[in-house]
Amino acid sequence: MKLVHPEYIFQIEFQENLIQRLVIESSEIMSDLIVDLKEQIKGKGGRWVLSHAGELLNIADICEIIIDFFDLEINQRKMLNALYQGLESEINNTELLLQWRNINSILAGVLDKAIDSLGYNVSYAEADIKSFLKVLEVRFQETDANYLEYLLEYLQLAADVRGIKIFILVNITSFLSSQEIQYLYEEAFYRKYHLLLVDSRDVDVNREMERKIIIDKDCCIIDVSVE
Repeated sequence: MKLVHPEYIFQIEFQENLIQRLVIESSEIMSDLIVDLKEQIKGKGGRWVLSHAGELLNIADICEIIIDFFDLEINQRKMLNALYQGLESEINNTELLLQWRNINSILAGVLDKAIDSLGYNVSYAEADIKSFLKVLEVRFQETDANYLEYLLEYLQLAADVRGIKIFILVNITSFLSSQEIQYLYEEAFYRKYHLLLVDSRDVDVNREMERKIIIDKDCCIIDVSVE
């Protein structure tokens, strides 16, 4: 997959076992590119172009941008909706569907008896799977993990449950040590999702594991991997 921007002559090419890094020294350029990318991931218009084998891809479908690493929520709406869809599909397409229908029948029988005993004129709809999951408050179990472990858990779940393939992490080198970032790299390689680190300052981590592009304050583009 390739990510490009029409106003800048650089190309971010996502490859297996290679982390992509973009260092933007100008705060104005940084803000412009990040806001543009964030809006596209929300499903709005933008100038970034993501493609694979010449085919345009929808950035909102497979990309996630993380700016605040200390406010991540595993049980956010998008994650739970994807979980509910997965559970609903599993029930509808397996032998569990018969069990679900039996449960619905039992629930309806209990409700009918309760209504009859009260003597009220009451109607109700058959429970659908998603509504039932919400009533039961089905959600991912949270652990007392530290911020790095929680971030890794979030990335894994977003990749597995929502199908996110590219994570854009903004200024993460300001919060994690080089050793922690290298561990982040290793997990990305193992889990088979891509990372793009966008930073306002250049921090050395491991050049053998990454490709780095720098946009300096004069708007000159330097591909550090080409030396």
